[in-house]
Amino acid sequence: MSRYLFPSFAVILVAGVTGCESTKLQRDMLEDSTWETSQGEEDWNPEGRRPSREQRKQNEEWEKKNAPMEAVPAAEPSQPESNLDQPYRRVTEGVITRTELLPVLDDGLGRFLQNVQTEPAFYKGAFVGFRIVSLFPGEPAFASLDLRPGDTVTRINGKPIERPEQAIAVWEELRIASDLIVDYRRDGEAHALRFAIVDEG
Repeated sequence: MSRYLFPSFAVILVAGVTGCESTKLQRDMLEDSTWETSQGEEDWNPEGRRPSREQRKQNEEWEKKNAPMEAVPAAEPSQPESNLDQPYRRVTEGVITRTELLPVLDDGLGRFLQNVQTEPAFYKGAFVGFRIVSLFPGEPAFASLDLRPGDTVTRINGKPIERPEQAIAVWEELRIASDLIVDYRRDGEAHALRFAIVDEG
């Protein structure tokens, strides 16, 4: 089963680590620049452009759906809780072998930035995570995965992913990690995807 879920794993991770349009993040990584901590939409926008009317509307809708926003503790990798009692029947847990994982990590983060579209999500001017716009359009592996456009990824393995260096660190730490846990919000509720990373004997 992990073989079929594995293509989804890479996208789950990237959905969180792509903090802006893929071209901007790729350019910043290549130039080794450092982002300032987001204080709001205008501060986040490096070109000094104001967000489009559509982006402002999407952020306002997101804020309405997710208010009041309270701090959501990161999921504990050592004691995962089951999300299988949720009303939808989508995959929230699984197993990934390290043999499958390492080639994906070796290919690098940039390869996936072209396949997942996200946008920053703000609440009362503060950055809260990355809203998923699209996930590998047409990719059948996502039919059973409980991650969809409109979800906002907040943490990966309990760590924030706002800055490029944080994204890269999470990516590299997966080489020795025993779990992949993606915390996200949907319609104001906290959710998590949990995948065990196992060594094949």
